[in-house]
Amino acid sequence: MIKRNTTLFKSNKILDELLIDARQGIQKIAEKCNTYRQRVWREIKKMEENNTIWGYTAVVDEEKIGWKLFMVLMKMKPLTKEQVKEQIERHKQDVPGKLAVRLIDAYYINGTYDWVVIFAARDWTTARKYYDNIRKGYEKTLIEKPEMVDIIFSTIRWGKINPEIEKLYEFVSP
Repeated sequence: MIKRNTTLFKSNKILDELLIDARQGIQKIAEKCNTYRQRVWREIKKMEENNTIWGYTAVVDEEKIGWKLFMVLMKMKPLTKEQVKEQIERHKQDVPGKLAVRLIDAYYINGTYDWVVIFAARDWTTARKYYDNIRKGYEKTLIEKPEMVDIIFSTIRWGKINPEIEKLYEFVSP
């Protein structure tokens, strides 16, 4: 299994170690960083309190549990306070969960699109229902119809290299 991260924050060895393997114990991190357990604990606590670290999660291969990954790309009118309030409420109300999808990432970005939403669903029908919900929920602020695509293969997710990255060869035309 490939555990190394592709990018590390060289200025913070403790954070580097958490990115490599957040499940390793404080003692092990302290040994790798050549410091004391108490210092590691304090640094981690500080990063959690100031939201440098938002949380910890497992990186899941949805295909192995019979799910698929999807991405929605949206072009929106300029962001307003009302739109921000709606976005926050959707997250607080767990709209994706109620529609049987798992929201993986949502990004407000600069470029051709304004929002990128990545989510997992059991099938295309469920994904389509969530897509339609997004489209209807934001129709007042959309510039054009959002684009939904299915993600065929993840090579890196949340900084972790897919342990089955060699499967990428399966997508090469003969």
